[in-house]
Amino acid sequence: MDIATCQLITKFLLAVWSLVSAAEWAANLALFRPDGLLSWDVLKLRRRLSRPEGTHTVLYSHRAFLAVISGRALAGAALLAPSANAWDFACAGFIFASCLYVSRRSVFGSDGSDQMGMVISLGVAIMSAGIAFGDRNLAFVGVFAIAGQATLAYFVAGAAKLVSPTWRGGHAMARVMSTRTFGHPLAARIAAGKPRLSHVLCWFVIVTEMLFPLVFIVPPTVAIVALACYAIFHFANAYFMGLNAFVWPFLATYPSVMLMNATVRSVLGWQ
Repeated sequence: MDIATCQLITKFLLAVWSLVSAAEWAANLALFRPDGLLSWDVLKLRRRLSRPEGTHTVLYSHRAFLAVISGRALAGAALLAPSANAWDFACAGFIFASCLYVSRRSVFGSDGSDQMGMVISLGVAIMSAGIAFGDRNLAFVGVFAIAGQATLAYFVAGAAKLVSPTWRGGHAMARVMSTRTFGHPLAARIAAGKPRLSHVLCWFVIVTEMLFPLVFIVPPTVAIVALACYAIFHFANAYFMGLNAFVWPFLATYPSVMLMNATVRSVLGWQ
């Protein structure tokens, strides 16, 4: 896989995430209205968010929030173009800026997909700039940033579970599936009724997440199979936990991971 192909696939998956995440935020726009739970009139009372009245009130109003989310959707739609073009940098840059804005404005309600979306959009912007200027090294900075973030995301998630007594004891799966926000009735019944299976699944998640860095040195075929398994894991999370936007930014890291796999193996003389 070359950088141009990597950029094309990555920007497509970033576009899908942008559209899905924008739709989810728009569906919850009522929370940001003056009488909503995330009203700026309320959030600005927090000490670290307090600012003088005026421009910030306008900037963080629910109308401004809707404008930013709509802009994210439009930028995502533009990235669906089936070839690299001059707009890729601007669209990815706007999505990155929208992530910064949402992280500041929402304060609550964001999840890992928002942070991953921010990194992916920045990586696509850098790759797009490198391709536009014919600078392969600059484009590769974007590839490295995305692949590096994927490694940190998986490994740190696994390490955090490893130090958790709930995960090591095999109770996490049943407890998560029984929650109102992220649970699923069928999965909760299975996890509660089969504690050994729940224990095995907890450790399977811990081990596979912590082993992710090995994807850079294994043969390409093995790497593809491994990434396919991680993708199935994310789609399962989307179904059982309702994390619809979570799938796409993680899938968007995989082209960069495969390109880094080829690069690392070439440096090591294994190709």
